[in-house]
Amino acid sequence: MKKYILIILAVAFITMLPLFTSDYKSSHDTKFHLTNIDSLTEQIKKDFFNPSKIVGNIGNDFGYGTNLFYPPLSHYAASYINVVIDNPVISVEIVYFISLFLSGISMFLLSKRLSKNDYIGLISAIIYMLFPYHLSDIYIRDAIGESLLFIFLPLILLGLYELFNDNNKKFYIFFVIGYVGGILSHLTMMTYFTVLILIFLIFKYKKSIKYIKQFVIASIFILAITSPFLVTLLQQKLLGNYNVFVEGVMVQGTWGNALNILKYIMIGDKWGTGETRFYIDLIVLILLFLTLKKYKQYNNKYYNYILIFGIISLILSSKLFPWDLLPKSLRIIQFPWRFVTFVSLSISVLAPLCISKFNDKKMLSIILIIFMVLLAQPNLKQATNEVIDVNNLEYWYGLGYQKEYLPVNTANNLDYYDNRNHDIIIKEGEANIEIINNDVPYLEFKVDNNVTVELPRLYYIGYTLLDENNNKISFYENENGFIETKLESGTYKLDFTGTKYDELAKIVSIISIVGFGVFVWRKK
Repeated sequence: MKKYILIILAVAFITMLPLFTSDYKSSHDTKFHLTNIDSLTEQIKKDFFNPSKIVGNIGNDFGYGTNLFYPPLSHYAASYINVVIDNPVISVEIVYFISLFLSGISMFLLSKRLSKNDYIGLISAIIYMLFPYHLSDIYIRDAIGESLLFIFLPLILLGLYELFNDNNKKFYIFFVIGYVGGILSHLTMMTYFTVLILIFLIFKYKKSIKYIKQFVIASIFILAITSPFLVTLLQQKLLGNYNVFVEGVMVQGTWGNALNILKYIMIGDKWGTGETRFYIDLIVLILLFLTLKKYKQYNNKYYNYILIFGIISLILSSKLFPWDLLPKSLRIIQFPWRFVTFVSLSISVLAPLCISKFNDKKMLSIILIIFMVLLAQPNLKQATNEVIDVNNLEYWYGLGYQKEYLPVNTANNLDYYDNRNHDIIIKEGEANIEIINNDVPYLEFKVDNNVTVELPRLYYIGYTLLDENNNKISFYENENGFIETKLESGTYKLDFTGTKYDELAKIVSIISIVGFGVFVWRKK
């Protein structure tokens, strides 16, 4: 086992070397992630264990709420590293290296368990790590959340396999960790993944009913552990009005972004460009052909399900599926080609099965790894030549392409938002106003008369406004998406504290993590 881990580590290191040894260049989502990571880092420095989810700099420094909506694992992991090394670029590179390495380990565990063969497990891991789309997530798209997702999907499948082989303890470990990590990495992709899993469970309804208790227990742990993220997101959805939840905002011609099915066999497609690669490497195609040619020899029903899973995912990624006929609420994936992540999972498990038919598996594995590493080299180039200057980040990119986390009222009044200063604006009445402390999200100020004011903060669910006697003062979202309130003479403090439900969710999550550890430890 140790030597295989070292090989996976070495491949991860070689694959990441161009990123570590050259200037970090702007790719598709680079500036969105770096600006949010840099801004979140500042909040962590203020409160290491409980940083505010509202960050400064982004959103014209009115306090932006990316972390209320965006799955937290990628940004928080990079931000905590950034606190130590004070370089958001290197922090992101470290997260990518860890995610690439761990994705190889998780695939190795799954494939080895299914095949009972170390070499098949190893080649599965390398295929999965070097799959062109996986590398595009790192080098071209700079999609750090989706990159992390590669770690957790194999663990979920491994957990299901263990359950259907009556190993409840391993099921809980792999399934719960896989799902928690997946939800905290990319909720949208995990939603579609769950739909596919449910189809599988319905198909195997007799066994699924047999294990209903285990699924219920696992689901409770998953929801409880991830509740700080899910509860916050749900509150913004139900109690607020934000651009991300407006029907159609996150749906931009879904079918038009789907793949021509031939993209999968267009080897070398998009080399030398800043565009995402979707093809399957030549060696992997050969291995897959050899496996499917004598597929009946691999007597494992679980492989059949993974094959079906891969075929469905391939169709969903392509123009063969009528995406634009679906309601917009079912097209939140935006880009159907994201299903290539699931296709890569299926192919990585199935393609190396033919290795079992060769005598010298060790030498064959060495040759395959060398050639796969060499074939991956053209994919280790970032999307543009624009070098990122960490000392001069353009924070407006942190809003997101659709400015999706703005209040709808702000998104509909962008001229006002763009030109507004950082003063407290009097809407009704007359008064002298003194800003004592303006440190996003915190705002302390003093007024000397009864007035209605607009505060220089975007409205998000979770703010608290206190007077000098610590009494809560009511406020509301105004027509521009900012916090507005009626005040009497006095000193006031505004801060983002989260709601009572957020606090409860944190407690539930901590108790659930401890409880899960004890539960698994005591499980036979």
